[in-house]
Amino acid sequence: MTQRPEVDVDVVVVGSGGAGLTAATVAARHGLEVLLVEKAEVFGGTTALSGGGIWVPGSSLAARAGIVEAPGAASRYVHEVVGPTLRSDLLEAFLDAAPRMVDYLQSHTAVRFALQRGFADWHPQAAGFSPEGRLLVPLDYDGRGLGEHFDLLRPPLAEFNAPGGLMIGLPDMAHAARWTRSFPSFRHMARLGVRYAVDRLRHSRGTRLTMGNALAARLLRSALDAGVVAWRRTPMTRLLHEGGRTAGVLVERDGAPVTIRSRRGVVLASGGFSANAQMRQRFIPYAEHHVSLVPEGNTGDGLNNALAAGAAFDGENLSNAGWVVVSVHREADGRLRKFPHLFLDRGKPGCIGVNARGERFGNEAATNLVEPMHRTGSVPAHLVCDDHFIHRYGLGLVRPGGFGLRRLSAGGYIVSAPTLEALAGRIGVPPAALTATVTRFNAQAAAGVDDDFGRGREKADHFMGDPAHRPNPCLGPLLKAPFHAVQIFPGDSTTTVGLRVDKHARVLDGHDRAIPGLHAVGLDMNSLWRGRAPGNGANNTLGLTFGFIAARTLAGAEG
Repeated sequence: MTQRPEVDVDVVVVGSGGAGLTAATVAARHGLEVLLVEKAEVFGGTTALSGGGIWVPGSSLAARAGIVEAPGAASRYVHEVVGPTLRSDLLEAFLDAAPRMVDYLQSHTAVRFALQRGFADWHPQAAGFSPEGRLLVPLDYDGRGLGEHFDLLRPPLAEFNAPGGLMIGLPDMAHAARWTRSFPSFRHMARLGVRYAVDRLRHSRGTRLTMGNALAARLLRSALDAGVVAWRRTPMTRLLHEGGRTAGVLVERDGAPVTIRSRRGVVLASGGFSANAQMRQRFIPYAEHHVSLVPEGNTGDGLNNALAAGAAFDGENLSNAGWVVVSVHREADGRLRKFPHLFLDRGKPGCIGVNARGERFGNEAATNLVEPMHRTGSVPAHLVCDDHFIHRYGLGLVRPGGFGLRRLSAGGYIVSAPTLEALAGRIGVPPAALTATVTRFNAQAAAGVDDDFGRGREKADHFMGDPAHRPNPCLGPLLKAPFHAVQIFPGDSTTTVGLRVDKHARVLDGHDRAIPGLHAVGLDMNSLWRGRAPGNGANNTLGLTFGFIAARTLAGAEG
Protein backbone atom coordinates (compact mmCIF):
# COMPACT_ATOMS: atom_id res chain seq x y z
CA MET A 1 0.00 0.00 0.00
CA THR A 2 1.46 3.35 -1.10
CA GLN A 3 1.82 5.81 1.74
CA ARG A 4 0.20 9.21 1.27
CA PRO A 5 2.76 12.04 0.81
CA GLU A 6 3.07 14.34 3.83
CA VAL A 7 4.23 17.94 4.16
CA ASP A 8 4.99 19.74 7.42
CA VAL A 9 4.73 23.53 7.74
CA ASP A 10 3.92 26.07 10.42
CA VAL A 11 0.73 27.42 8.83
CA VAL A 12 -1.63 26.24 6.10
CA VAL A 13 -3.82 28.86 4.42
CA VAL A 14 -6.78 27.61 2.40
CA GLY A 15 -7.71 30.13 -0.32
CA SER A 16 -5.90 32.90 -2.19
CA GLY A 17 -8.25 35.88 -2.07
CA GLY A 18 -7.34 39.03 -0.19
CA ALA A 19 -7.90 37.42 3.21
CA GLY A 20 -5.83 34.33 2.48
CA LEU A 21 -2.99 36.20 0.80
CA THR A 22 -2.81 38.72 3.64
CA ALA A 23 -2.77 35.99 6.29
CA ALA A 24 -0.10 34.05 4.40
CA THR A 25 2.09 37.09 3.75
CA VAL A 26 1.97 38.47 7.28
CA ALA A 27 2.60 35.04 8.84
CA ALA A 28 5.60 34.50 6.57
CA ARG A 29 6.89 38.00 7.32
CA HIS A 30 6.80 37.01 10.99
CA GLY A 31 9.14 34.10 10.30
CA LEU A 32 6.63 31.26 9.89
CA GLU A 33 6.78 28.62 7.16
CA VAL A 34 3.56 29.03 5.18
CA LEU A 35 1.89 26.89 2.53
CA LEU A 36 -1.11 28.35 0.71
CA VAL A 37 -3.44 26.01 -1.20
CA GLU A 38 -5.86 27.26 -3.84
CA LYS A 39 -8.63 25.17 -5.39
CA ALA A 40 -8.82 27.11 -8.66
CA GLU A 41 -6.47 27.34 -11.63
CA VAL A 42 -5.61 30.92 -10.69
CA PHE A 43 -4.86 32.99 -7.59
CA GLY A 44 -6.75 36.04 -6.37
CA GLY A 45 -10.21 34.76 -5.41
CA THR A 46 -13.13 37.15 -5.19
CA THR A 47 -10.76 40.03 -4.42
CA ALA A 48 -9.42 39.97 -7.98
CA LEU A 49 -12.96 40.57 -9.26
CA SER A 50 -13.82 43.33 -6.79
CA GLY A 51 -13.55 47.10 -6.82
CA GLY A 52 -10.52 46.72 -4.56
CA GLY A 53 -11.32 49.45 -2.05
CA ILE A 54 -11.10 49.02 1.72
CA TRP A 55 -13.05 50.91 4.40
CA VAL A 56 -10.65 51.99 7.15
CA PRO A 57 -11.57 54.63 9.75
CA GLY A 58 -8.63 56.47 11.27
CA SER A 59 -5.99 55.55 8.72
CA SER A 60 -2.65 57.34 8.60
CA LEU A 61 -3.41 58.22 4.95
CA ALA A 62 -6.51 60.14 6.04
CA ALA A 63 -4.61 61.82 8.87
CA ARG A 64 -1.90 63.00 6.46
CA ALA A 65 -4.68 64.51 4.33
CA GLY A 66 -5.95 66.44 7.35
CA ILE A 67 -8.94 64.18 8.01
CA VAL A 68 -8.88 63.18 11.66
CA GLU A 69 -11.49 60.88 13.19
CA ALA A 70 -13.31 62.15 16.25
CA PRO A 71 -12.76 59.70 19.13
CA GLY A 72 -15.40 56.98 19.05
CA ALA A 73 -17.09 58.29 15.88
CA ALA A 74 -16.53 55.16 13.78
CA SER A 75 -17.67 52.90 16.62
CA ARG A 76 -20.87 54.90 17.10
CA TYR A 77 -21.48 54.84 13.37
CA VAL A 78 -21.13 51.07 12.98
CA HIS A 79 -23.20 50.38 16.10
CA GLU A 80 -26.03 52.48 14.72
CA VAL A 81 -25.77 51.01 11.20
CA VAL A 82 -25.64 47.35 12.21
CA GLY A 83 -27.76 47.49 15.34
CA PRO A 84 -28.08 45.23 18.37
CA THR A 85 -26.71 42.07 16.76
CA LEU A 86 -23.30 43.71 16.21
CA ARG A 87 -20.37 41.87 17.82
CA SER A 88 -18.72 44.67 19.83
CA ASP A 89 -15.65 42.54 20.53
CA LEU A 90 -15.00 42.06 16.83
CA LEU A 91 -15.67 45.72 16.06
CA GLU A 92 -13.12 46.83 18.67
CA ALA A 93 -10.58 44.41 17.22
CA PHE A 94 -11.28 45.67 13.70
CA LEU A 95 -11.06 49.38 14.53
CA ASP A 96 -7.77 48.80 16.33
CA ALA A 97 -6.20 46.55 13.71
CA ALA A 98 -7.39 48.00 10.38
CA PRO A 99 -5.17 51.13 10.45
CA ARG A 100 -2.25 49.02 11.67
CA MET A 101 -2.88 46.53 8.85
CA VAL A 102 -2.66 49.32 6.26
CA ASP A 103 0.57 50.68 7.72
CA TYR A 104 2.09 47.20 7.96
CA LEU A 105 1.29 46.25 4.38
CA GLN A 106 2.56 49.58 3.06
CA SER A 107 5.81 49.26 5.03
CA HIS A 108 6.57 45.56 4.52
CA THR A 109 4.93 44.47 1.27
CA ALA A 110 4.18 45.56 -2.31
CA VAL A 111 0.69 46.71 -1.33
CA ARG A 112 0.05 50.43 -1.73
CA PHE A 113 -3.13 52.38 -1.06
CA ALA A 114 -4.30 55.92 -1.69
CA LEU A 115 -7.03 57.89 0.04
CA GLN A 116 -10.06 58.21 -2.26
CA ARG A 117 -11.51 61.65 -1.65
CA GLY A 118 -15.17 62.52 -2.03
CA PHE A 119 -16.64 59.13 -1.11
CA ALA A 120 -19.15 59.27 1.73
CA ASP A 121 -20.19 56.47 4.05
CA TRP A 122 -23.43 54.78 3.00
CA HIS A 123 -25.69 55.73 5.94
CA PRO A 124 -25.75 59.52 6.43
CA GLN A 125 -28.52 59.32 9.02
CA ALA A 126 -26.29 57.43 11.46
CA ALA A 127 -24.27 59.21 14.15
CA GLY A 128 -20.55 59.11 13.34
CA PHE A 129 -21.16 59.22 9.57
CA SER A 130 -18.25 60.64 7.60
CA PRO A 131 -18.63 62.44 4.24
CA GLU A 132 -15.16 61.21 3.20
CA GLY A 133 -11.87 59.89 4.50
CA ARG A 134 -12.57 56.21 5.16
CA LEU A 135 -12.21 54.72 1.68
CA LEU A 136 -8.74 53.64 0.56
CA VAL A 137 -8.08 52.26 -2.92
CA PRO A 138 -5.15 50.22 -4.22
CA LEU A 139 -2.74 51.95 -6.55
CA ASP A 140 -2.62 50.60 -10.09
CA TYR A 141 -0.09 47.81 -10.58
CA ASP A 142 2.10 46.80 -13.50
CA GLY A 143 1.35 43.11 -13.95
CA ARG A 144 4.80 42.55 -15.38
CA GLY A 145 6.00 42.72 -11.78
CA LEU A 146 4.49 39.27 -11.25
CA GLY A 147 6.79 37.72 -13.85
CA GLU A 148 5.83 34.14 -14.61
CA HIS A 149 2.94 34.40 -12.15
CA PHE A 150 1.10 37.07 -14.18
CA ASP A 151 -0.92 34.49 -16.08
CA LEU A 152 -1.73 32.76 -12.77
CA LEU A 153 -3.62 35.81 -11.46
CA ARG A 154 -7.39 35.65 -11.83
CA PRO A 155 -8.46 38.15 -14.52
CA PRO A 156 -10.98 40.85 -13.59
CA LEU A 157 -14.60 40.72 -14.60
CA ALA A 158 -14.54 41.43 -18.32
CA GLU A 159 -17.48 43.76 -17.76
CA PHE A 160 -15.20 46.10 -15.77
CA ASN A 161 -13.04 46.51 -18.87
CA ALA A 162 -13.35 48.84 -21.79
CA PRO A 163 -14.24 47.23 -25.13
CA GLY A 164 -11.45 44.87 -26.19
CA GLY A 165 -10.28 44.09 -22.65
CA LEU A 166 -8.56 47.29 -21.52
CA MET A 167 -8.80 47.62 -17.73
CA ILE A 168 -10.14 50.91 -16.44
CA GLY A 169 -10.18 52.13 -12.84
CA LEU A 170 -12.28 54.65 -10.96
CA PRO A 171 -10.29 57.70 -12.15
CA ASP A 172 -10.64 56.48 -15.76
CA MET A 173 -14.42 56.12 -15.73
CA ALA A 174 -15.19 59.81 -16.07
CA HIS A 175 -12.83 59.94 -19.04
CA ALA A 176 -14.45 56.83 -20.56
CA ALA A 177 -17.85 58.48 -20.32
CA ARG A 178 -16.63 61.75 -21.92
CA TRP A 179 -14.04 60.58 -24.41
CA THR A 180 -16.17 61.52 -27.42
CA ARG A 181 -16.93 65.00 -26.03
CA SER A 182 -13.67 66.05 -24.35
CA PHE A 183 -10.21 66.20 -25.92
CA PRO A 184 -8.39 65.65 -22.56
CA SER A 185 -10.55 62.58 -21.98
CA PHE A 186 -9.92 61.36 -25.53
CA ARG A 187 -6.18 61.81 -25.00
CA HIS A 188 -6.30 59.96 -21.65
CA MET A 189 -8.16 56.98 -23.11
CA ALA A 190 -5.95 56.99 -26.21
CA ARG A 191 -2.82 56.70 -24.03
CA LEU A 192 -4.33 53.75 -22.20
CA GLY A 193 -5.32 52.18 -25.50
CA VAL A 194 -1.80 52.47 -26.92
CA ARG A 195 -0.27 50.83 -23.87
CA TYR A 196 -2.85 48.07 -24.02
CA ALA A 197 -2.12 47.43 -27.70
CA VAL A 198 1.60 47.16 -26.98
CA ASP A 199 0.92 44.84 -24.02
CA ARG A 200 -1.11 42.48 -26.18
CA LEU A 201 1.88 41.97 -28.45
CA ARG A 202 3.72 40.36 -25.53
CA HIS A 203 1.14 39.25 -22.98
CA SER A 204 -2.18 37.43 -22.72
CA ARG A 205 -3.88 40.61 -21.50
CA GLY A 206 -3.12 44.21 -20.54
CA THR A 207 -0.53 44.62 -17.80
CA ARG A 208 -1.98 47.82 -16.33
CA LEU A 209 -4.02 46.40 -13.46
CA THR A 210 -6.60 48.44 -11.56
CA MET A 211 -9.06 48.08 -8.67
CA GLY A 212 -9.37 44.60 -7.14
CA ASN A 213 -7.10 43.06 -9.74
CA ALA A 214 -4.35 45.47 -8.70
CA LEU A 215 -4.91 44.62 -5.02
CA ALA A 216 -4.82 40.87 -5.67
CA ALA A 217 -1.68 41.25 -7.79
CA ARG A 218 0.07 43.30 -5.12
CA LEU A 219 -0.86 40.76 -2.46
CA LEU A 220 0.27 37.82 -4.60
CA ARG A 221 3.60 39.55 -5.29
CA SER A 222 3.93 40.20 -1.55
CA ALA A 223 3.23 36.58 -0.63
CA LEU A 224 5.82 35.30 -3.09
CA ASP A 225 8.36 37.86 -1.86
CA ALA A 226 7.74 36.73 1.73
CA GLY A 227 8.53 33.12 0.85
CA VAL A 228 5.00 31.73 0.86
CA VAL A 229 4.73 28.49 -1.12
CA ALA A 230 1.52 28.65 -3.18
CA TRP A 231 -0.12 25.59 -4.75
CA ARG A 232 -2.96 26.04 -7.24
CA ARG A 233 -5.37 23.33 -8.42
CA THR A 234 -5.19 21.95 -4.88
CA PRO A 235 -8.62 21.62 -3.25
CA MET A 236 -8.89 20.90 0.45
CA THR A 237 -10.88 17.71 1.02
CA ARG A 238 -10.98 17.74 4.82
CA LEU A 239 -9.45 19.12 7.99
CA LEU A 240 -7.15 16.93 10.05
CA HIS A 241 -7.57 16.74 13.83
CA GLU A 242 -5.18 15.26 16.35
CA GLY A 243 -5.07 15.51 20.12
CA GLY A 244 -8.03 17.86 20.31
CA ARG A 245 -6.65 20.40 17.82
CA THR A 246 -6.76 21.08 14.10
CA ALA A 247 -3.46 19.69 12.91
CA GLY A 248 -3.58 20.27 9.19
CA VAL A 249 -5.52 19.54 6.02
CA LEU A 250 -5.91 16.78 3.49
CA VAL A 251 -5.74 18.10 -0.08
CA GLU A 252 -5.77 16.69 -3.57
CA ARG A 253 -2.76 17.62 -5.68
CA ASP A 254 -2.13 16.36 -9.21
CA GLY A 255 -4.90 13.83 -8.70
CA ALA A 256 -3.40 12.34 -5.53
CA PRO A 257 -4.12 12.94 -1.84
CA VAL A 258 -1.50 14.86 0.15
CA THR A 259 -1.43 15.38 3.91
CA ILE A 260 -0.29 18.81 5.05
CA ARG A 261 0.45 19.05 8.76
CA SER A 262 0.53 22.44 10.44
CA ARG A 263 2.56 23.08 13.57
CA ARG A 264 0.77 26.37 14.37
CA GLY A 265 -2.60 26.20 12.68
CA VAL A 266 -4.90 26.34 9.65
CA VAL A 267 -6.46 29.53 8.27
CA LEU A 268 -9.68 29.02 6.33
CA ALA A 269 -10.16 31.65 3.61
CA SER A 270 -11.90 29.57 0.96
CA GLY A 271 -14.43 32.16 -0.18
CA GLY A 272 -17.83 31.37 1.30
CA PHE A 273 -20.66 29.50 -0.41
CA SER A 274 -22.04 31.57 -3.28
CA ALA A 275 -21.51 28.70 -5.73
CA ASN A 276 -23.09 26.05 -3.47
CA ALA A 277 -26.63 25.44 -4.77
CA GLN A 278 -27.89 23.80 -1.57
CA MET A 279 -26.59 26.57 0.69
CA ARG A 280 -27.98 29.22 -1.64
CA GLN A 281 -31.41 27.63 -1.36
CA ARG A 282 -31.07 27.80 2.42
CA PHE A 283 -29.72 31.35 2.78
CA ILE A 284 -30.49 33.40 -0.36
CA PRO A 285 -33.94 34.85 -1.19
CA TYR A 286 -35.28 34.15 -4.69
CA ALA A 287 -32.52 31.59 -5.17
CA GLU A 288 -34.00 30.44 -8.48
CA HIS A 289 -33.40 33.92 -9.95
CA HIS A 290 -30.20 34.74 -8.07
CA VAL A 291 -27.01 35.43 -10.05
CA SER A 292 -23.68 35.33 -8.22
CA LEU A 293 -20.54 37.09 -9.45
CA VAL A 294 -18.10 35.10 -7.31
CA PRO A 295 -15.84 32.32 -8.61
CA GLU A 296 -17.52 28.98 -9.26
CA GLY A 297 -15.14 27.25 -6.86
CA ASN A 298 -16.60 29.05 -3.82
CA THR A 299 -18.70 26.07 -2.74
CA GLY A 300 -18.42 26.34 1.03
CA ASP A 301 -15.48 23.95 1.49
CA GLY A 302 -14.08 25.79 4.49
CA LEU A 303 -17.47 26.30 6.10
CA ASN A 304 -18.65 22.71 5.77
CA ASN A 305 -15.39 21.18 6.95
CA ALA A 306 -15.33 23.47 9.98
CA LEU A 307 -18.95 22.74 10.82
CA ALA A 308 -18.17 19.02 10.69
CA ALA A 309 -15.39 19.70 13.22
CA GLY A 310 -17.79 21.29 15.71
CA ALA A 311 -17.73 24.92 14.57
CA ALA A 312 -20.91 27.02 14.47
CA PHE A 313 -22.46 29.80 12.45
CA ASP A 314 -22.73 33.18 14.17
CA GLY A 315 -26.50 33.56 14.33
CA GLU A 316 -28.88 35.47 12.06
CA ASN A 317 -27.55 38.23 9.84
CA LEU A 318 -29.41 41.28 8.56
CA SER A 319 -28.84 39.91 5.06
CA ASN A 320 -26.90 36.89 3.92
CA ALA A 321 -24.91 38.39 1.07
CA GLY A 322 -23.52 41.59 -0.36
CA TRP A 323 -26.23 42.29 -2.88
CA VAL A 324 -25.56 43.41 -6.46
CA VAL A 325 -27.99 44.03 -9.31
CA VAL A 326 -26.93 41.83 -12.25
CA SER A 327 -27.95 41.38 -15.87
CA VAL A 328 -26.96 38.34 -17.93
CA HIS A 329 -26.34 37.64 -21.61
CA ARG A 330 -25.73 34.35 -23.33
CA GLU A 331 -23.23 34.86 -26.15
CA ALA A 332 -23.48 33.00 -29.45
CA ASP A 333 -20.63 30.71 -28.34
CA GLY A 334 -22.58 29.72 -25.23
CA ARG A 335 -20.55 31.83 -22.80
CA LEU A 336 -22.65 33.46 -20.06
CA ARG A 337 -21.72 37.07 -19.36
CA LYS A 338 -22.77 38.71 -16.09
CA PHE A 339 -22.84 42.47 -15.72
CA PRO A 340 -22.90 44.05 -12.24
CA HIS A 341 -24.91 47.27 -12.33
CA LEU A 342 -22.84 49.11 -9.74
CA PHE A 343 -22.16 52.70 -10.75
CA LEU A 344 -22.05 52.96 -14.54
CA ASP A 345 -25.73 53.24 -15.39
CA ARG A 346 -28.66 52.82 -12.99
CA GLY A 347 -27.97 55.90 -10.86
CA LYS A 348 -27.31 58.22 -13.78
CA PRO A 349 -29.99 60.75 -14.82
CA GLY A 350 -32.48 59.23 -17.25
CA CYS A 351 -32.74 55.59 -16.13
CA ILE A 352 -35.34 53.93 -13.89
CA GLY A 353 -35.97 50.46 -12.55
CA VAL A 354 -39.46 49.00 -12.98
CA ASN A 355 -41.07 45.76 -11.86
CA ALA A 356 -43.61 43.51 -13.59
CA ARG A 357 -46.35 46.01 -12.73
CA GLY A 358 -44.49 48.75 -14.61
CA GLU A 359 -43.79 50.62 -11.37
CA ARG A 360 -40.61 51.87 -9.73
CA PHE A 361 -39.74 50.00 -6.56
CA GLY A 362 -36.75 51.82 -5.04
CA ASN A 363 -34.02 54.42 -5.27
CA GLU A 364 -32.02 53.39 -8.33
CA ALA A 365 -28.99 55.39 -7.13
CA ALA A 366 -28.84 53.61 -3.77
CA THR A 367 -25.94 51.25 -3.22
CA ASN A 368 -28.36 48.43 -2.40
CA LEU A 369 -31.16 48.18 -4.94
CA VAL A 370 -31.54 44.44 -4.32
CA GLU A 371 -33.13 44.89 -0.89
CA PRO A 372 -36.20 46.68 -2.34
CA MET A 373 -36.29 44.11 -5.15
CA HIS A 374 -36.60 41.38 -2.52
CA ARG A 375 -38.94 43.35 -0.26
CA THR A 376 -41.43 44.30 -2.98
CA GLY A 377 -41.23 41.06 -4.97
CA SER A 378 -39.74 42.93 -7.94
CA VAL A 379 -37.78 39.89 -9.15
CA PRO A 380 -36.83 39.99 -11.96
CA ALA A 381 -37.15 43.65 -13.00
CA HIS A 382 -35.98 45.93 -15.81
CA LEU A 383 -33.88 49.04 -16.15
CA VAL A 384 -35.51 51.39 -18.66
CA CYS A 385 -33.92 54.40 -20.39
CA ASP A 386 -34.22 56.53 -23.51
CA ASP A 387 -31.92 56.77 -26.52
CA HIS A 388 -30.08 59.84 -25.23
CA PHE A 389 -29.17 57.95 -22.04
CA ILE A 390 -27.89 54.78 -23.67
CA HIS A 391 -25.62 56.71 -26.01
CA ARG A 392 -24.28 58.95 -23.26
CA TYR A 393 -23.86 56.48 -20.39
CA GLY A 394 -24.42 53.03 -21.84
CA LEU A 395 -26.69 50.40 -20.31
CA GLY A 396 -25.24 47.21 -18.88
CA LEU A 397 -23.01 45.62 -21.52
CA VAL A 398 -23.71 48.50 -23.90
CA ARG A 399 -20.88 50.97 -23.40
CA PRO A 400 -20.98 54.78 -23.51
CA GLY A 401 -21.37 55.94 -27.06
CA GLY A 402 -23.80 53.11 -27.73
CA PHE A 403 -21.03 50.61 -28.44
CA GLY A 404 -22.49 47.13 -28.74
CA LEU A 405 -26.12 48.29 -28.89
CA ARG A 406 -26.92 46.77 -32.27
CA ARG A 407 -25.31 43.41 -31.49
CA LEU A 408 -26.77 43.14 -27.99
CA SER A 409 -30.22 44.09 -29.26
CA ALA A 410 -29.99 41.38 -31.90
CA GLY A 411 -28.97 38.92 -29.20
CA GLY A 412 -31.96 39.80 -27.02
CA TYR A 413 -30.00 41.35 -24.15
CA ILE A 414 -31.29 44.87 -24.86
CA VAL A 415 -34.96 45.33 -25.73
CA SER A 416 -35.77 48.44 -27.78
CA ALA A 417 -39.00 49.95 -29.08
CA PRO A 418 -40.12 53.22 -30.70
CA THR A 419 -42.58 54.09 -27.91
CA LEU A 420 -42.94 53.38 -24.21
CA GLU A 421 -46.17 51.49 -24.91
CA ALA A 422 -44.41 49.24 -27.39
CA LEU A 423 -41.49 48.72 -25.02
CA ALA A 424 -43.90 47.73 -22.25
CA GLY A 425 -45.39 45.08 -24.50
CA ARG A 426 -41.99 43.69 -25.34
CA ILE A 427 -40.87 43.40 -21.68
CA GLY A 428 -44.25 42.18 -20.43
CA VAL A 429 -45.45 45.07 -18.27
CA PRO A 430 -48.76 46.99 -18.49
CA PRO A 431 -48.29 49.77 -21.09
CA ALA A 432 -50.48 52.29 -19.24
CA ALA A 433 -48.60 51.69 -16.00
CA LEU A 434 -45.16 52.13 -17.57
CA THR A 435 -46.26 55.32 -19.32
CA ALA A 436 -47.68 56.72 -16.09
CA THR A 437 -44.51 55.81 -14.20
CA VAL A 438 -42.28 57.58 -16.72
CA THR A 439 -44.56 60.62 -16.87
CA ARG A 440 -44.45 60.99 -13.07
CA PHE A 441 -40.68 60.44 -12.99
CA ASN A 442 -40.06 63.00 -15.72
CA ALA A 443 -41.97 65.65 -13.77
CA GLN A 444 -39.91 64.90 -10.66
CA ALA A 445 -36.69 64.96 -12.69
CA ALA A 446 -37.54 68.44 -13.96
CA ALA A 447 -38.03 69.62 -10.38
CA GLY A 448 -34.90 67.80 -9.19
CA VAL A 449 -36.74 66.04 -6.35
CA ASP A 450 -37.73 62.37 -6.21
CA ASP A 451 -40.81 62.44 -3.97
CA ASP A 452 -41.22 58.66 -4.20
CA PHE A 453 -37.81 57.28 -3.19
CA GLY A 454 -35.53 60.26 -2.48
CA ARG A 455 -33.09 59.51 -5.30
CA GLY A 456 -30.20 61.95 -5.24
CA ARG A 457 -31.19 63.42 -1.89
CA GLU A 458 -28.14 62.03 -0.08
CA LYS A 459 -24.53 62.66 -0.99
CA ALA A 460 -23.91 58.92 -1.10
CA ASP A 461 -26.19 58.80 -4.17
CA HIS A 462 -24.20 61.41 -6.06
CA PHE A 463 -21.31 59.08 -6.86
CA MET A 464 -23.81 57.00 -8.83
CA GLY A 465 -25.02 60.05 -10.74
CA ASP A 466 -23.52 62.60 -13.12
CA PRO A 467 -22.04 65.58 -11.25
CA ALA A 468 -22.40 67.75 -14.36
CA HIS A 469 -26.17 67.26 -14.47
CA ARG A 470 -28.46 69.79 -12.78
CA PRO A 471 -30.43 70.29 -10.62
CA ASN A 472 -30.08 66.71 -9.31
CA PRO A 473 -27.12 64.61 -10.51
CA CYS A 474 -29.23 61.45 -10.32
CA LEU A 475 -32.49 62.59 -11.93
CA GLY A 476 -33.11 63.12 -15.64
CA PRO A 477 -36.13 62.59 -17.90
CA LEU A 478 -36.77 59.75 -20.36
CA LEU A 479 -37.84 61.60 -23.52
CA LYS A 480 -35.99 60.60 -26.66
CA ALA A 481 -37.19 57.58 -28.66
CA PRO A 482 -36.41 54.79 -29.14
CA PHE A 483 -36.61 53.50 -25.58
CA HIS A 484 -34.50 50.65 -24.22
CA ALA A 485 -34.63 48.09 -21.40
CA VAL A 486 -32.46 45.38 -19.89
CA GLN A 487 -33.68 42.68 -17.52
CA ILE A 488 -32.04 42.67 -14.08
CA PHE A 489 -31.81 40.08 -11.33
CA PRO A 490 -30.72 40.09 -7.68
CA GLY A 491 -27.18 38.85 -7.27
CA ASP A 492 -24.22 38.93 -4.93
CA SER A 493 -20.54 39.78 -4.88
CA THR A 494 -19.99 38.09 -1.53
CA THR A 495 -21.78 36.00 1.04
CA THR A 496 -21.93 37.19 4.66
CA VAL A 497 -22.92 33.99 6.52
CA GLY A 498 -19.87 32.43 8.10
CA LEU A 499 -18.27 30.86 11.12
CA ARG A 500 -18.39 32.35 14.59
CA VAL A 501 -14.90 33.51 15.56
CA ASP A 502 -13.33 35.43 18.41
CA LYS A 503 -11.38 38.68 18.20
CA HIS A 504 -8.27 36.72 17.16
CA ALA A 505 -10.15 35.09 14.24
CA ARG A 506 -10.08 31.72 16.06
CA VAL A 507 -13.06 29.55 15.14
CA LEU A 508 -15.47 28.93 18.04
CA ASP A 509 -17.48 25.80 18.69
CA GLY A 510 -21.13 25.64 19.76
CA HIS A 511 -20.11 26.45 23.35
CA ASP A 512 -18.04 29.51 22.34
CA ARG A 513 -14.76 27.72 22.95
CA ALA A 514 -11.91 28.26 20.51
CA ILE A 515 -11.10 25.21 18.40
CA PRO A 516 -7.31 24.96 18.80
CA GLY A 517 -5.40 25.46 15.58
CA LEU A 518 -8.33 26.69 13.48
CA HIS A 519 -8.87 30.24 12.20
CA ALA A 520 -11.38 31.63 9.69
CA VAL A 521 -11.14 34.89 7.76
CA GLY A 522 -12.66 36.47 4.68
CA LEU A 523 -15.96 34.97 3.59
CA ASP A 524 -15.47 31.90 5.82
CA MET A 525 -15.82 34.19 8.84
CA ASN A 526 -19.26 35.62 9.53
CA SER A 527 -19.35 39.23 8.44
CA LEU A 528 -18.82 41.78 11.20
CA TRP A 529 -21.38 43.93 9.36
CA ARG A 530 -23.94 41.11 9.45
CA GLY A 531 -25.01 42.01 5.93
CA ARG A 532 -25.34 45.79 6.35
CA ALA A 533 -22.03 47.23 5.26
CA PRO A 534 -21.07 50.75 6.39
CA GLY A 535 -19.47 51.95 3.16
CA ASN A 536 -17.51 51.27 0.00
CA GLY A 537 -14.80 48.64 0.51
CA ALA A 538 -16.27 47.35 3.78
CA ASN A 539 -16.19 43.69 2.73
CA ASN A 540 -12.63 43.70 1.38
CA THR A 541 -11.40 45.40 4.53
CA LEU A 542 -12.66 42.61 6.79
CA GLY A 543 -10.72 40.01 4.84
CA LEU A 544 -7.46 41.92 4.95
CA THR A 545 -7.83 43.04 8.57
CA PHE A 546 -8.75 39.68 10.09
CA GLY A 547 -6.21 37.94 7.85
CA PHE A 548 -3.66 40.28 9.46
CA ILE A 549 -5.01 39.51 12.94
CA ALA A 550 -5.02 35.72 12.35
CA ALA A 551 -1.44 35.73 11.08
CA ARG A 552 -0.14 37.78 13.97
CA THR A 553 -2.01 35.56 16.43
CA LEU A 554 -0.40 32.45 14.92
CA ALA A 555 2.98 34.16 15.13
CA GLY A 556 2.43 35.07 18.78
CA ALA A 557 2.46 38.80 18.00
CA GLU A 558 -1.25 39.63 18.54
CA GLY A 559 -2.90 39.66 21.94
